[in-house]
Amino acid sequence: MLFPIRDVVMYAVLAGVVAAGGLAALPWSRRRRRFAIGGLTTFAGWIAWYFTLDATHAAGFNTDAPVIAVSWADTGSCVLAFVVTASILTLLAPKEPAKSVVGAAAVAGLLALVVDIFVL
Repeated sequence: MLFPIRDVVMYAVLAGVVAAGGLAALPWSRRRRRFAIGGLTTFAGWIAWYFTLDATHAAGFNTDAPVIAVSWADTGSCVLAFVVTASILTLLAPKEPAKSVVGAAAVAGLLALVVDIFVL
């Protein structure tokens, strides 16, 4: 097991809360409470990534790069938070400008990366 399930869930909740808080700073995401959707999708992306790493016994993914101190595990949680957030926001708000949806997803992904670097 790469990380205990309890830790993955606890830090996924933290990443979701941080992403929701960061998204709440964007006026677009405050309308229709999209910041909450971003928090939930960040949580879902984080969980999906770390449970996939656990199921495939991918321990080598948690090795930090020498210069930037970011591992593939950190990067994967960022990417999945971005993809899940962008996908769900696109489904729920299909008429919204792409820059708003992608921007919100980028904020969620980057905040997931920051949480991942510092806590897991």
